[in-house]
Amino acid sequence: MQSNDIATVHTDDGYRTGLVVTVGPKWVSMIWPDAAGIRIRKMERSSKFEVLVGYNLNRAKRHLRRCGRNFGITKSAKRALRGAA
Repeated sequence: MQSNDIATVHTDDGYRTGLVVTVGPKWVSMIWPDAAGIRIRKMERSSKFEVLVGYNLNRAKRHLRRCGRNFGITKSAKRALRGAA
């Protein structure tokens, strides 16, 4: 898994799909839709991640931007989304 991948992760609420922003030795930062809008969340790297191979990055960015306009987006998520390759 690396930056700018689309991945799903299993959380207590079920499966979440988002855009991977940074991958560190202990944490993975992801952008995903939440009840409060689009935000960046840090997940432990030990969580179960599945990378979605073949998913179009531009389509994911467009979807997240559209959701951000409708439900709100944090400044850090907007900046990371703009910087995604």
